[in-house]
Amino acid sequence: MSNSLLTPTSPLPTQKGLSPIVLNLLVSSFIMVAFNQTFWKNAYRDLEGNLLDTAIFGGAVFAFTLLVTALFMGRRVQKPALILLLLIGAGSSYYMDTLGVMIDRDMIQNVVTTTFQESKHLITFSFVSHMLIWGLLPSLIVWWLPIKRGNWLPNLLRQAVLVVVSFALCVGLLLTNLKTYSVVLRSHKQVLGSYQPGAPISATIDYVKLMIKTRKIELKPRGRDARKGPLLTAARKPVLTVLFAGETARAQNFSLTGYAHETNRELAAIPDVIAFQDVNSCGTATATSLPCMFSRFRRTDYSYTKGIGNENLLDILSHAGVDVEWWDNNTGDKHIADRVKTFQTTYLDDPAFCAAGECNDGIFAQYLQQKIDTITKDTLIVVHMIGSHGPSYYLRYPDEFRRFTPTCRTSELKNCSAEEIVNTYDNTIAFTDHVLAQSIRMLQDQSRVTGAMVYMSDHGESLGENGIYLHGAPYFMAPEQQTKVPFIWWLSKEYQEAFNTDTTCLRERAKQTASHANLFHSVLGLMNIETNERKDALDVISSCRK
Repeated sequence: MSNSLLTPTSPLPTQKGLSPIVLNLLVSSFIMVAFNQTFWKNAYRDLEGNLLDTAIFGGAVFAFTLLVTALFMGRRVQKPALILLLLIGAGSSYYMDTLGVMIDRDMIQNVVTTTFQESKHLITFSFVSHMLIWGLLPSLIVWWLPIKRGNWLPNLLRQAVLVVVSFALCVGLLLTNLKTYSVVLRSHKQVLGSYQPGAPISATIDYVKLMIKTRKIELKPRGRDARKGPLLTAARKPVLTVLFAGETARAQNFSLTGYAHETNRELAAIPDVIAFQDVNSCGTATATSLPCMFSRFRRTDYSYTKGIGNENLLDILSHAGVDVEWWDNNTGDKHIADRVKTFQTTYLDDPAFCAAGECNDGIFAQYLQQKIDTITKDTLIVVHMIGSHGPSYYLRYPDEFRRFTPTCRTSELKNCSAEEIVNTYDNTIAFTDHVLAQSIRMLQDQSRVTGAMVYMSDHGESLGENGIYLHGAPYFMAPEQQTKVPFIWWLSKEYQEAFNTDTTCLRERAKQTASHANLFHSVLGLMNIETNERKDALDVISSCRK
């Protein structure tokens, strides 16, 4: 008999590498340290500067992070799952820590519905380098690290133990001071809202659920009783109302509402321009504010489901026999104009207005003049502007409107001083002022139509106040710079006479508080459209009929 058969079997060589549990511990620790600078600041502040409470609360969040990673410890899923967490955390933490941008469901909706032309300005050198150092490099290390794995049953048992221990640790740490921590979790939403990568993952899940819920929603008809009132019917000429939907223009930087910089030089020189002094937006980002502006709902009643599930202002005007068109120089109409004529200007090949590869709002003038010259019916034109959209404010106006200097000629806002950022932003407002005034002058200098102009911005903008930039903050914590917007009216003398409008009364109304909720009802009132959808209490103009 061969001696080899009698020799005891040699033990298998020891497998080298980290255990899956150690890998999860390392990645979870890295996430809490590298990606959660703002989370730690918010927790420390809301826990009134108590280091021990902050450390325990942070420990509970770390345990939760470990719990999540423990759910993905299988041979084929662990590394991909950890790499995904690292990449998401690196990206979201950059915008959170650098620009103060909190990523919630509305922000995910903004990301999904934006265009490459708009989003490319956020892909800066700083962002790319941040992703390489804090996202890609750690991901490569995780991918290359050897992992020591045994049989499936011991692995499964270890995974179950880690899940139970992580859960127990998370709950146990919170129970040490549940009264305090429950207040933070319930009332201080910005704390968990700044937790990376948990906040963006949770927001994405919420957005997907919303899209699934609303994918087969049926459109509810509104204003099918709408008809032209006697004043509109009796008008001797076609009535043309030009409604400018502004972008990222905050009221604080309009000299018409008291700002020190003369940003509204041209509008201020035009008689009968009326600026509302205190106007609140429906949201802090286009994806929410714009549909809400054109809906019948107040901010507290509005939801995405209601927005796409109900006919809006444009539909009701169409029902009344008004020609309605949507002209867009932004990221689209957000389904507002699904049932009316649309015209996109963003990517037109016009060297005078589109030299930077995207058009500024000066592009609209030639088309408005053409429309005025050919109009034969009562018409509403909605002009969706690119306005003051950041962070590349310097691209929103031609060089001759570089009135306020020095300026910030980059999308890397952190490389500019506060003065440079504000000056550049103010130049965008000055150019918007020019576009509006130019449109008014066109309406004044013709005899074909009875003209009116209304301007309202969708939301405001943060320019570095309290370390916050851009927009899109959750409304409960949004600063006034993001929620106070301009609302401007101009009615031609002929319009005032045809519709018996008392502009002195309207000026007095402009001193009172208004909001996006007024737009829907006021445009119906302005154009003398009779329908049960219009509410007198929200119509700022009908009470000013002589």
